[in-house]
Amino acid sequence: MVALGLLVTVGSAHRDGAAASEPAPLPTEALQVLITTSELVVGQNRFAFGLMKGRTLVDAASVAVRIYDLRDEPPRLTAEAPALYHKLEVVEQGKHVHIHPDGTRHVHSGETDVQGVFVAHVRFTRPGPWGVEILARQGDDPIDAARLTVQALADARTPTVGMPAPRSRNLVASDVNDLRTIDSSEPPDPRLHQHRIADAIAQGKPQVIVFATPRYCTSRVCGPVVDVVRTLIPTYGDRVVFIHQEIWQAGAQQFSPAVEEWNLRSEPWIFVVDGRGMVRARFEGLTTRREVEAALRQVLALE
Repeated sequence: MVALGLLVTVGSAHRDGAAASEPAPLPTEALQVLITTSELVVGQNRFAFGLMKGRTLVDAASVAVRIYDLRDEPPRLTAEAPALYHKLEVVEQGKHVHIHPDGTRHVHSGETDVQGVFVAHVRFTRPGPWGVEILARQGDDPIDAARLTVQALADARTPTVGMPAPRSRNLVASDVNDLRTIDSSEPPDPRLHQHRIADAIAQGKPQVIVFATPRYCTSRVCGPVVDVVRTLIPTYGDRVVFIHQEIWQAGAQQFSPAVEEWNLRSEPWIFVVDGRGMVRARFEGLTTRREVEAALRQVLALE
């Protein structure tokens, strides 16, 4: 299992008139990419990442992502897309805001430098290796360029948009004596453990399903995705089933059955499933309410 927030030290180079069709020169100083998307496939992808310069996460920059076909020499530029910065709604003034099941807000005393995530929508036309160049400019500073290689899969390993969601029979609150055995949040939220995925599909109810282990969220871009999902319940809880599934079985060093059924090999993940049981959106890694809510509204408009 990959806990997302993989640090890719690809270095950086200041861009001073380099040709648009060629990658930047060899790096001279470090701009680091913190990838939160591990599964990229042929077709359209949400490519999410953090940027770090020195020891500081970048949160105010103009960023673009360029895609290069590495089969050509030199590599050929095939696409360019803006990477928009999505600010986390559950972080205020550098502190993580936790929303309790009763709606009360608890501001954690410890500071966090995770403020948000950059998101670009990129397309790969074939499986195999691709070159990615990330261009970032902060204010009037020179443009920094980071380069890396990614692999596009021919087919997704996890359920993707348009596929049926696995009919998992996840444990719910009534199955356990202590909710902490199926929810590592502090405190656990019973609202996220009232329904089985299979039952909600049988009842024709749309779902937002979050696979995550909040207690062990430790990387610099491992954000509070369960709290992000929790913020949607007051607005949509009467029309949508919200489910949190832990990655690991309690007391065992093995994946939960639902994680195996969904074939997840990283965390966290959020899936939006419509009333017919079809996956309509999926988000790997750090995700904001804005992104999930936009997908959820599309599903509800079609119900």
